[in-house]
Amino acid sequence: MVRKNLKHVFMIFLFFLLSSFFSDLAYSLSCTIRLGSCEANERCLFSLYSTINSHVGSCGYYQYNLCCDQIFSYVNQTCNSSTQPILSFFRINNSHVSHPNYYDIKLCAGYSTYPLECEIKTACMEDETCLISMYSTQDSHVAECGYYSNKVCCKQLSDLVLNYSSLELPYKPIFGTNVLINFTIWNEGDVDANGVNVSCYENGILFDSKIINVSKKSLHKTFCNWTVSCNTNISVRADPSNFVKELNETNNEVFSLLEITERLNVSIIVPTNNSNFYRGEIIWLNASVVSSCNNLPPHTTYWYNESSLIGIGDEIQWQIPIYDFILGRKNITAYANSSGYVDSSSTIFVTFLNNPPQIQVSTNVLEVHSGDFIEITCAAYDLEDCQSSHVCNLVGNISILNPNRNWDNSTTNKIGNVFYREYRSPYHPLGEYISYCSVVDTDGGRAENYTKFLVWQNATVFVNLNASYYFFGEGVKIYGSVKRRDNSPLQISPMDIYLDGKKICNTTTDMSGNYACEFLAPNQIGNFKIYLSVTDVLTGKIFTNSTDLVVKFTYGGSEREMEKSPQVSCYEVPQIVVNPDGTLKRVFVKICVWT
Repeated sequence: MVRKNLKHVFMIFLFFLLSSFFSDLAYSLSCTIRLGSCEANERCLFSLYSTINSHVGSCGYYQYNLCCDQIFSYVNQTCNSSTQPILSFFRINNSHVSHPNYYDIKLCAGYSTYPLECEIKTACMEDETCLISMYSTQDSHVAECGYYSNKVCCKQLSDLVLNYSSLELPYKPIFGTNVLINFTIWNEGDVDANGVNVSCYENGILFDSKIINVSKKSLHKTFCNWTVSCNTNISVRADPSNFVKELNETNNEVFSLLEITERLNVSIIVPTNNSNFYRGEIIWLNASVVSSCNNLPPHTTYWYNESSLIGIGDEIQWQIPIYDFILGRKNITAYANSSGYVDSSSTIFVTFLNNPPQIQVSTNVLEVHSGDFIEITCAAYDLEDCQSSHVCNLVGNISILNPNRNWDNSTTNKIGNVFYREYRSPYHPLGEYISYCSVVDTDGGRAENYTKFLVWQNATVFVNLNASYYFFGEGVKIYGSVKRRDNSPLQISPMDIYLDGKKICNTTTDMSGNYACEFLAPNQIGNFKIYLSVTDVLTGKIFTNSTDLVVKFTYGGSEREMEKSPQVSCYEVPQIVVNPDGTLKRVFVKICVWT
């Protein structure tokens, strides 16, 4: 019972408040014939001799005055754009009255915002105010509204009002959230305002609008939906395009600067999403932190690997742990907070990889002759399995790939963390060998490295000439073969032949290792050096040999005859000889006589 009585008291109190509001602030177009002067809030339109069956005159001419609030008037032959004629007079004083277009003298009237719209008819509508009644529409006497049947009916206006008490703003709303901007619109005018557009703006930009109806002398509560942004100058306008005619067009807008709560925006710059790293690696973590409205507030940034704190700061270095739990796809989160701001975070995903063993493969020599031994070593190190010089639990193998792409996977030996093999180089095939070392750690990490070495075999270049000496310009044939130590031929191998430093032949050995070259003997007497160079196509090794080419001439008997003679006598005589090429050469001429 007490609660019900309290409810009634509250409703009566609310009605009293609203009634007080509209009685104090509301305006109403009303007109009264007063004896004497108009009241302070009224304007005189004209004076009357009597309240009935009366002539009219200028204000103060007669003792009665027609007094109206909200409008102003004047008498003139024409009306300006802010007014329009509502009646016409035969003369200024002691005059009959007619409709606006009958006499030349016009009674012009208007509101402060719009011209007054009036019509002479038998009854006024609900949204109209009666100014006076007329016996006829032309050349007529006038009286108070209830006396004659012809009424001068003038349109009333609404008046939409918004002020600071209209707004109900949320307290420090959070950036990006959806909130309601509640507000109240009063209609202090005389008529209902229907189909009123009510629009809400942020920094002058429309973000929501409503179409509402506001009854006269009443209020309407409504709201706008706002997604909180950095544009915090909020304004609400009723009838922004002035489609509704009002008593006052300057009181239907309200502004307010709203304080918001910004969020921190965190962006991870380094590392990038879906990066891969090895454990034990030192990496940079860098984040950018700004507020929703691009401010740079003081803040603290925390870095997490999953739920474990890594460090504090916008930019830090982090050495990735080496324990097995770190392996796999993990999330890295940068979390920032600041007083007066909403905390925020950013997360990326990275993958931590198992570190493969680090290995270094080497040989004691870079090349080895067929039949000789070469030692291949593979030193291994694993970050997580052996962080010191202690023996690692590693499994390794050294395999050798020959030039024919065949593998040799003999057993690999191990001392400490070094795997090794002693390998006897074969006679076949010759060429570049590749030694691969593969090592696997306890976490399944596998690494491979390699080195190369050359297996070669010495070779001999055999040289023959088709004569023991030659005459000037005589044809010379040099020929022979190239054989390795195991008597295998150097097949299809390039050979260069030089005579006294000048290349005279460029040839290639055949499948049997043989070669041949023909050229002309020099046009000079003397001994000439022939130099031969051949490259083994399998190993790149170069083998050489040389011989002498003798150019001379004889006269008389043959050497064979001299050799068969039982008695031979010889002596030498120095001479200057002119060679066929025109050069001079000092020689010793050997003269022999036999019987």
